[in-house]
Amino acid sequence: MLTGRTKAIASEFAPPAHSEPDVIEIADRERRRLGRELHDGLCQSLAGIAALTAALSRDLAANVGPGPAASASEILRLLNEAISEARDLARGLTPVAVRGRSLVDALGALARNVSRAHGTHCVLIDDGRCPSLRGETTTHLVRIAQEAVRNAISHGKADEIEIRLDCRCSMAVLSICDRGVGLPEDFRDRAGLGLHTMEYRADAIGGALKVAPHPVRGVVVTCAFPLPAPAGHRGADAQMPN
Repeated sequence: MLTGRTKAIASEFAPPAHSEPDVIEIADRERRRLGRELHDGLCQSLAGIAALTAALSRDLAANVGPGPAASASEILRLLNEAISEARDLARGLTPVAVRGRSLVDALGALARNVSRAHGTHCVLIDDGRCPSLRGETTTHLVRIAQEAVRNAISHGKADEIEIRLDCRCSMAVLSICDRGVGLPEDFRDRAGLGLHTMEYRADAIGGALKVAPHPVRGVVVTCAFPLPAPAGHRGADAQMPN
């Protein structure tokens, strides 16, 4: 049984509770920090090692022989591959710039970046009916898509990803469908901060998130969310689709 004094001490040292917006901001800040650390730290260190290895390869070729020089060249090749992978990872952790962009433009940029950086075929399909959204709503939706794409590549080993945006009357659905290895049966038990953050973001814009296996292969992440009512329209509240 805790005494009053013990309870006071425990509460003093207990970690502060975080609201959902706090959790989202913490996750974004940590992702940006890791991206900078990878780019400015690991990538630069590997680049320095690669430069020394290149010099060693030239020296070996001139003074020792082709065998050791070839080994050094192979080390250099592997280092350059590691640098490329680390830079791709850093870019993946750095959020797509959203400010001033429409949702379609930002999602299109995400698809192009993924295709270029990871070699995964990623496309955006939209019905051309998405209205102008608040900047906060656009940011949440792009971050949901970005996390779903990251999971598809990192965990699903997907070779194809389709980002789709369908807008119908008062509701819209953002879906990210990958052709990867699919979900483990206990994925909910193993879910990390990324899934919880996506759910927080969907809830923050009045939407609902669903993660499910694709009928054929891979995973489908969907976020259904309400669209803003046209100016002067006072219709009934939008109903979330099943």
